[in-house]
Amino acid sequence: MVYRTLNIKRTKIKENTKRISVICVLWVICMIFYYQLIYFTLDETNIDKMDYLHHFVGGFILGLLFGITNGLLEIFFFRERFKRLKFGYSIILKTILFIGAFVLTVIGFIVFKNYVMVQLGLFENPNENEIAEFFGSSVFYKHGIYAILFSFIINFLLQIDNKMGKNVLFNLFIGRFHKPRKLEKIIMFLDLTSSTTIAEKIGDEKYSALLKDFFYDLDEIINETKGAVYQYIGDEVVVLWNVKDGVDKNNCIRCYFESKKIIQKKKEYYYGLYGLIPQFKAGIHLGAVVVTEVGGLKSEIAYHGDTINTASRLCNEAKNLEVGLIISAELLGFLKSIDEAYIIESVGLVKFKGKRHDVAAFSIHEKQN
Repeated sequence: MVYRTLNIKRTKIKENTKRISVICVLWVICMIFYYQLIYFTLDETNIDKMDYLHHFVGGFILGLLFGITNGLLEIFFFRERFKRLKFGYSIILKTILFIGAFVLTVIGFIVFKNYVMVQLGLFENPNENEIAEFFGSSVFYKHGIYAILFSFIINFLLQIDNKMGKNVLFNLFIGRFHKPRKLEKIIMFLDLTSSTTIAEKIGDEKYSALLKDFFYDLDEIINETKGAVYQYIGDEVVVLWNVKDGVDKNNCIRCYFESKKIIQKKKEYYYGLYGLIPQFKAGIHLGAVVVTEVGGLKSEIAYHGDTINTASRLCNEAKNLEVGLIISAELLGFLKSIDEAYIIESVGLVKFKGKRHDVAAFSIHEKQN
C-alpha cells in the first residue's frame, strides 16, 4: 500500500512539474515578445543605456517569474477550486487572482529587500517610498495592462486545453494527426451499472448531476495513472494510455481499482444526494488504433479500429458476467508482476458478433490486504 501511494505521488509530481513547465514556456514567450515590442517601438528609456540583450534577459526573467507564479496557482489552488466553475467565470477569476498574487509578490519582495537585505548589507539604503513610487508610476500601469492581457490569454488556452483533453489542443495545433496514423494504445471502457434504472428512479436532471459528479471524481485518478479521457458517451467514459504509461506499474489496472476506492470514500456524499453509491464495470484491451483529425465545423482527434470495439465489448461482457473488470489476453501479456497485487481468473473465450476470432479474456480482482 505504501509503495503504491509513493508511485501515485511520484506520478503527480511529474505531471505537476510538466504542467508548470508548459505554463512557464508560454509566459516566457509572451514576455520576450512584449520586451521586444518595447525595445523596437514603445521604449521610453534611453536606447543608449538599455541594450537589446538587457531587454531579452529582462523579458525572460519576468516571464519565468510570471510562469512560476501562474503555474503554482494553477496546480495548487485553481485546479480543484475552479474545475466546476463556468468556463468564462473561471478564466476571469484566474486572471484577477493571478494579478493579485503577483502584486503581493512584488510588495513582499520590496519589503524583504528594504528591511532584510539592507540589514544583511546587500543594499545600502532602504527606500521607504518604493512601493508607492512603483505602483504610482505610469510604467507600472502600462505594463500592467499587458500583464492582464497575457494572463487572460494564457488562462484561456489552459482552460481550453483542460476542456478538450490532455494534449488534444497541442496536437491539433501542430497537425500531428491531420493524416491518419497507426499507434498502439491501451483502451478502457468504464460504464456505470444500471444507469437506466437509476435515471428512472432519480429523474433526468438529478441523473445528469450524478454523472457529472462521478466523472469529476474519476478525473484525478485517470490523471494520476497517466491516462487521458478520450470520450464521454452517455454514462460511459473511454480512457486511453500509451502502452508504456499504461503498463508502467499496471497503471491501467490501478485506474479501475483506485476509482472504486475514491467513490467508496465519497459514499456518504453520493448516498445523501442521490440515494445510491455508483457502481461500474470496465473492459480493457491493447492493440493498434488509427488516430486522425476529423470534422470541419467541429474538429476533434478520433480513434478508429477493432481495438476500440473490442474494449467496448469486453466492458459489456463484464456486465453480462457481473464481474467488475475484464481485460484481454493481449493486455495481460504486457503487464508485469500483476499477480502480486491482483487475482487473475480466466473467463474463457469471449465470442463477439461480427468478429471471426474469439477473444481470450480474464477477470481481475484486487487481493485483500
